[in-house]
Amino acid sequence: MQIDMDWHIHSRHSPCGNPEATLARILCEARAAGITCLGVTDHLNGPPTEAAVRAARAEYDALPEKDGFLFGIEATCLRRYDVEEARRLGAAAGIWGQQKGGPAGGELTVYLPEALLAEVRPAYVIGGAHWTLGVPLDRESVIREYHRQSVHLARHPEVDIVAHPWWWQGAWRDADGMYRTLPWFDDFSVIPPSMHEELAAAARENGTAIEINAGAIFTNPAYPERFKEQYLEYLACMKELGVTFSLASDSHHPGYDDRLHRIAAELDRLDLTEAHFWRPSE
Repeated sequence: MQIDMDWHIHSRHSPCGNPEATLARILCEARAAGITCLGVTDHLNGPPTEAAVRAARAEYDALPEKDGFLFGIEATCLRRYDVEEARRLGAAAGIWGQQKGGPAGGELTVYLPEALLAEVRPAYVIGGAHWTLGVPLDRESVIREYHRQSVHLARHPEVDIVAHPWWWQGAWRDADGMYRTLPWFDDFSVIPPSMHEELAAAARENGTAIEINAGAIFTNPAYPERFKEQYLEYLACMKELGVTFSLASDSHHPGYDDRLHRIAAELDRLDLTEAHFWRPSE
């Protein structure tokens, strides 16, 4: 399949972004790789990251030419407690969104304040599950929580794309940096098919895309090959369940990391057509 789009790219304005990743450089290098429809999506993890998102928008607006290049946001699923605590703590809250303490299984939210959206005018919003949000670190609890967050994102009226379902970073990492066991790297089939069905239904009913993320999943050096193969089977299942997909490099490169062309063989195995892919209405 021809790969010409990438809707998940980080610039120097993300807390995890590369300081050399200017928007002009990203756009130039992406086009050189054949990516002509793309978007920058820096992190909005709560009040402490508002300034960075504003700075990204200002840099975007200053570009002399940006045909096919859109401004988006990657928001993080949080508890209402996390947002309230971040406001209370101010600068001490940190930039990642999840706060210490609070209720396990607490009310979920996505930090997308109306005034900020009106100011920065994102063409689209990605929403991702990144944190355990206070649940115990055992397999069953983490699976239930990540699924809960993904379904919440798929149903959220401001979210267009659910980022990297079942991406994981944190506990259970081996000394060599690999994930081989919990929460689902030893066997991805521990996640019940009913969860895939529920997420697919929520995405279909709300017009939300499910992300195919090259960097977070398929080119992630910390993930075992068996998991990646099982994840490809999961995407095939989601295709059969009728979801629309969004393509993502999740580039954090000094310019543009062309990860999507590196997974062209995997994408070909899914036998996807243009009709399977999300594109923004703008």
